Amino acid sequence: MHITKTGYLICTFLLTILPLPSIASGTMDKDEARGVSRTDVVSEKDRQRISITAGLLADYEIAGKKLIANLDSSTATADGVSNQAKNLLSLSEDVIKSAQFRLPQCDEYLAKTLTLKNSLQEISHDSLEKDYHHDGGLPKAPGECYHTKDLFVHPATVIVLTRDDPSLNAETRASIHSEIAEVLGHTEIVRQLVIY
Repeated sequence: MHITKTGYLICTFLLTILPLPSIASGTMDKDEARGVSRTDVVSEKDRQRISITAGLLADYEIAGKKLIANLDSSTATADGVSNQAKNLLSLSEDVIKSAQFRLPQCDEYLAKTLTLKNSLQEISHDSLEKDYHHDGGLPKAPGECYHTKDLFVHPATVIVLTRDDPSLNAETRASIHSEIAEVLGHTEIVRQLVIY
């Protein structure tokens, strides 16, 4: 599909200002998020940490929407999309560190999730799905841990998809779009769990 520069700019603008529908699985509502046990933010250092994390989470949302907009462009390349996903991965690592502080019950689960980064060059898409999306390779954890994990796992999946299909065929593009749209549905719950 060919998209004009004006069309691309309009799509980018709309993706930036319009919220994506929440299609995340395992969702929690705000009341459930409020009921989750969290470490209190009491020191100035803790407040600064959470403030920085709030900014990183906003950056994550913007970067995710830009990745989707780029994906719809006829000039999108596997390397470009993969680099955008690597940026999301990096942002998510810092958010996860704050989640480990606020949600100590998620510490082991999230730490194990981060080990996925070391195997992105060789892990199969099927193994990634089974072990990380569906938690087969992760320790048991409460439901509130799932949302933050997905901030890391979905961009990791995009990296694997671009590695396996550098031509970015229509099926791969649709899968990447779904991965990022779904994870953007998790960000408000992560905000409720980690920031507030």
